[in-house]
Amino acid sequence: MYATAVAVVVVLGVLFAYHADLLLDRSTATDRARSDRQAEKVVDREQPAFVSTVTPLDYDRDLPEAFTVLLDRPLTEGEQAALTALTGARSEVWEFLKPLGGRLVEHASYVAPREDGNENRGHAQTFDLNLNSDRAAGLTINNMTAVKDTCRVPTAQTVVTLPPAGAESRQGLLWDLTGGPTDEPHGPYALAEGEPEEGRLYFRRNVVELGNGQSNMAFRIQPEVSTHTCEWHIVASYTDTTGSHEQRIPGGTGTFTTEAVPSQPVQYFERPPGPGWGCLGEVSQQNCPETASVQLPRPAAHRPVPG
Repeated sequence: MYATAVAVVVVLGVLFAYHADLLLDRSTATDRARSDRQAEKVVDREQPAFVSTVTPLDYDRDLPEAFTVLLDRPLTEGEQAALTALTGARSEVWEFLKPLGGRLVEHASYVAPREDGNENRGHAQTFDLNLNSDRAAGLTINNMTAVKDTCRVPTAQTVVTLPPAGAESRQGLLWDLTGGPTDEPHGPYALAEGEPEEGRLYFRRNVVELGNGQSNMAFRIQPEVSTHTCEWHIVASYTDTTGSHEQRIPGGTGTFTTEAVPSQPVQYFERPPGPGWGCLGEVSQQNCPETASVQLPRPAAHRPVPG
């Protein structure tokens, strides 16, 4: 009888403990779930708002229709003869000059009219910009601003130009960095040949949504300069559930460099329409029958944008 009573007491104790734990779990479940969600949000916000990946354009695979190549030294007589013996085909000119230290700049896309009245024209060095966020919470980039860090007069000594035969445009965004360090950048403008948004200020009508499972956003960026070579960066303004923020692209103290074409190089070579090259400056005229038809490059005049 005593043993039976003890067994009953043990069973009742176990049942009481079980139900007590169950009631405690139920009473604290909401608080624990709320605490877990808050912890997840904290961890989520500790991740970068977004990651930017910059990829220079591969000119070996995607050569523009018109371009200029810059070198930091004059070509030797043998190199001049080899260059001017070429037919002017884009690929063969680039393949010859690249191993000599040539840097390619594009003739910037022709965009007219631009929405804010800006009429500057220059040269560009295009790159791809990819934005991606692993955050669970979404964020919205509502503006991207170009900021000049330093600008200087271009110093290349040799310029080789294959001029455009007509208008050419690449899809993407164009920033105008024309002028020196005190001249404010303009843009970005939409590059969308034949579309209504061509030349419009992109962030007046568009935003970029990232995070929360959104796919990455890829832009082809075309920064345009004329009188100065500029080092610069992008400041992206974005909002999330905690408010408004900014993030630098590229991160840290990194910058982009966009190189201008000098107006008085030591040597200038151009392949205009016709039977041969035009050559100016300290050059041999051996294969340059079109010299009278070419002129040294003149940067487009800087026109202030109407306020």
